[in-house]
Amino acid sequence: MVLRVLLLGSDPAFGKELRQHLDRVSQVLVLDGMGGPITAVSSVGRHRPDIVMVEVSEDAGAGHTCDGIAKLLEIHPDISVVAVGSGNSAELIIRAIRAGAIEFLKRPVSPPDLAKAIEKIWRICRMPTRRGGEVGQVVSVYATKGGLGVTSLATNLAVCLAQKTPDRVLLVDLDLHQGSVTAFLNLKPTYSVQDVFGQPHRVDEAYLRGLVLRHASGLTVLPAPAAIEQARFTADQVTAGLEVIRAHFAHVVLDLPRDVGPGTIAALDQSDQILYVVGLNVPALRASANGLATLRSLGIDMRKVRVIVNRADARDEVTVKQAREVMALPIFWRAPNDYPTVVSSINEGTPFVLASPKSEIAKSLQKLSEGVAGGKAHPEEAAGWLPSIARRVFTYAG
Repeated sequence: MVLRVLLLGSDPAFGKELRQHLDRVSQVLVLDGMGGPITAVSSVGRHRPDIVMVEVSEDAGAGHTCDGIAKLLEIHPDISVVAVGSGNSAELIIRAIRAGAIEFLKRPVSPPDLAKAIEKIWRICRMPTRRGGEVGQVVSVYATKGGLGVTSLATNLAVCLAQKTPDRVLLVDLDLHQGSVTAFLNLKPTYSVQDVFGQPHRVDEAYLRGLVLRHASGLTVLPAPAAIEQARFTADQVTAGLEVIRAHFAHVVLDLPRDVGPGTIAALDQSDQILYVVGLNVPALRASANGLATLRSLGIDMRKVRVIVNRADARDEVTVKQAREVMALPIFWRAPNDYPTVVSSINEGTPFVLASPKSEIAKSLQKLSEGVAGGKAHPEEAAGWLPSIARRVFTYAG
């Protein structure tokens, strides 16, 4: 497969610079072009390129050029647009990406950056199209109490799924206040969930692929904002955003905040599976039981709730069997307590399923991912009711 590249711009130096670099890239054919994106619509139709590289600048014509990119993609939605411009204006970069550019390259263009952009487009071109309106599975990892390892579970689960289906799994960090997925994966975010859920009506596959980060494991990531945000997503924004996202990925894993705001509830409602994380001590179990009661009152379908006991240990104050009775739900999975392995992986920014694949916690997450991918439950057997534990869970005051 040869990628056909059309250059669009008014500066002769722009065309000369890019052609010089592209001529060194194998399986790329540079087409004759130049001119602005609006006037070049007919040229694009004639040449039928795979990639259009458009010159953008920070002058008064930037808006005109970005509008041209949007118009170009409206008429030719199958092409990939790469914006190329001088300067460091974040506003210009975001504007070009929102217009539909899959990547923004700064001039002078470095060969490594250009190669990465071409590689990204190669992956998109080779990606199998979802057929028959098939949509991906959305899995939420959620807890109503902090400190239970939700982000660690979500990250490692997503990596396990991505190892089986590279480039088909998206991890979404919906915690606008304390999102830390990128720290767990040692990634540096440029764009965030706000660029998708803030304007879901503008999102298509090319736009989405231009925003996400790619981890070495094959996982794609849509991170939380780098700075703490006070705003929250509305239910409509989350619902619309997930409808778009799940059309382009086999699995979408959501790392959710602890709140029960409209956006969180909408995410849970849209999920095919809810991995509800609990801990085996009285305060954590009390918060978890109350959280389940809240979900029931809000109309969440409890048949898709899977209770995950994290950091299970024989020395825990509450047994797994007792937890099952308190919450009136089967235990879907027990993840063992391996504090040193987990903390080391967090500090290094490498998921423990990659850093310590032979550890018990890594093996447990691999098996959990198989159950999640197949939609199969692994409930523990019902057993053991201790009234004293139940009383403490529901009356504990401090």
